[in-house]
Amino acid sequence: MDFSRVTPESVGISSQAILNTLDAMDALGVEMHGIMLVRHGKVCAEGYWKPYNKKTPHIMFSFTKSLVSTAIGFARQEGLLSLDEKLVDLFPGKLPEHPSENLKKCQIYHLLVMGCGHETEPQIQRNPDWISAFLAHPFVYEPGTHFLYNSAGTNLLCAILQKKTGQTLTEYLNPRLFEPLGIKDVYCHALPDGTQMGGGGSYLTLEDMARFAQFVLNKGAWEGKQLLNSGWFEEATACHIDSSSNDTGPDWQAGYCYQYWRCRPQGVFRADGAFGQFGFMFTKQDALLLIQSASLRTQDELSAIWENLFPGMADTPLPENPTAFDQLRRRLNALELHPVLGVRNPGAEASLEKTVYTAIGTLPDLLDLAGGVGQFETHANHMKSLRFFSHEDDLWLHCQQEQGSLEIPLGMNGHFVSFAEQGVTYGTNSRWRAPNKLEIEFRCASYASGRRLVFCFEKDALTLTADSTLPVVSVLSGPEIPVCRFTIQTGDLNTKTKMYWES
Repeated sequence: MDFSRVTPESVGISSQAILNTLDAMDALGVEMHGIMLVRHGKVCAEGYWKPYNKKTPHIMFSFTKSLVSTAIGFARQEGLLSLDEKLVDLFPGKLPEHPSENLKKCQIYHLLVMGCGHETEPQIQRNPDWISAFLAHPFVYEPGTHFLYNSAGTNLLCAILQKKTGQTLTEYLNPRLFEPLGIKDVYCHALPDGTQMGGGGSYLTLEDMARFAQFVLNKGAWEGKQLLNSGWFEEATACHIDSSSNDTGPDWQAGYCYQYWRCRPQGVFRADGAFGQFGFMFTKQDALLLIQSASLRTQDELSAIWENLFPGMADTPLPENPTAFDQLRRRLNALELHPVLGVRNPGAEASLEKTVYTAIGTLPDLLDLAGGVGQFETHANHMKSLRFFSHEDDLWLHCQQEQGSLEIPLGMNGHFVSFAEQGVTYGTNSRWRAPNKLEIEFRCASYASGRRLVFCFEKDALTLTADSTLPVVSVLSGPEIPVCRFTIQTGDLNTKTKMYWES
């Protein structure tokens, strides 16, 4: 199935309502990365905020949970498992010495509805025996009586799937879901034992999200074939547990399904990932809204959709509005993250020409350093030296690493400049913050956030520090960002002249 492109009015959606929604997101300060609106299987609005783009898969965080739910549905359909199977029977060798009565009662069903009985979520990401740690964590409540959002429980669903099928989440879904839907090369991070992180580790393009959401909205049908029985989706998207204790906002208190959330408007539910990776399914309107973003105001983001977009959906096609549609088209084609003004410093840039800075000690891969929230692993490709140079009216960075070199434009003209490395799109935007301080906002289009790298020049020394464009959020932030130190290389390339910033 290829989504055809149509005007919003032709499928009963106001172009002005979409513009109003975009305006509302801007007013809230929501950092948007991508948006797609689909109705009756047709795309009526699509846009990407540069350097984010159509082709690069984006971290999904907990949107992944809805993929896990679907995998459990397939496994049940094939008779490989039952939702009433108990954890104590599934993992007899991983149990604590004296299992509690609540643990003995816990079933696959309770994991699906976030009601296994934990009072707090076990932190198991780096534990090689994380299943034992999960089962040893106190089951304080009787299963099914207490809602607790628990990504570790979804990871356990992946372990159960792998135990039953001998395949990882993506291996199992490839022939059953991804290939029929035309979704290719889905990657998902893994825990130390190889179990994929169903709680939040997958990457999808915006169109991949739309294909999956359309499949769910179709109740398991795709191109005339019923891949997964419709009864599963009626069950999986119904409210199963009271989530009113959740303090995220009213749209997180409307009830929880099988790894989906209900929304406040009747007939709307969503797949939901941290920082605004959303797949909204409007059952009455036969519509989808897909969003990739880096938002810390997700409830405000949802409220803006209900207040601006929702009223703009009619039951029948609307009269075409060429003025509003043309405005919407031009806006969607010119989207870009809000860059900083490119402040140049000719004296400093001239001093840097032909100056090579050598790494002190073992430093990380530059692309690792630029990963931001969502970076789960590091690469053994350490920085060895740095050199800045001018090219085509921009400042560039040459980074020599153990496994080759990188040459990166820094985007000093007030806009993000995009480039590709290792098949992944990156973007940079830079400015001089002081005579001796250069700031580079560095984005990888796969991640929800990036890093601001600050280069501080002092005589023969260079210090590189970095912080995330999103605040550090527990385990999502990855390892602590190191301070990187360099010194001017001795030899022929050492200018040994007074640098611009020296007093």
